[in-house]
Amino acid sequence: MSAVVTLKIVSGALDGAEYVYREPGLLCIGRGSGCALHIPNHAWYQNVSRHHCLLEIDPPEVRVCDLGSLNGTFVNGESIGQRERGDDADRTAMPSAPDHPLCDGDELRIGDIVFRISIDNEEPKTDHRNVKPACQCVG
Repeated sequence: MSAVVTLKIVSGALDGAEYVYREPGLLCIGRGSGCALHIPNHAWYQNVSRHHCLLEIDPPEVRVCDLGSLNGTFVNGESIGQRERGDDADRTAMPSAPDHPLCDGDELRIGDIVFRISIDNEEPKTDHRNVKPACQCVG
C-alpha cells in the first residue's frame, strides 16, 4: 500500500495551489530561492520568512518544525514555534522548536498562507473478476 501527501493552499493569494508528494523527503517552505516549496518574494508574502519551516514527509507520516521564523508556524491555529523578536534570523540556522506531527485534515499556517494537509492511503487496485480463491473449502 502506498500513501500520498497533498498540501493544498486554502487561504491566501496562492489559493488553490496544490503540491503532491509520494516519496519521502525534507521540504523547506519559505521565500528563499533554495526552498523546495518556494513562496514568491513579493510584498504580499513578507510575513513568510526566507526559510520559514521544514516538513519531513515520509508518506503517510508528515512532521513540521519552525526554522526560527519571525511570525511563527501554526497548526490548527496553535503556534508550534517562532524566534524571539530581536533575534538574528541568520543565527537561527537550526530548528528552534521541536517537530510537530501533522494529520489528515490539519491546517498549517505560515504568514497569511494556509495549507490543508491530505493524507491518502491508496489501496492497490485489483480486478476481482480474475482473482482465484487462495484455498478451496471442502465440506
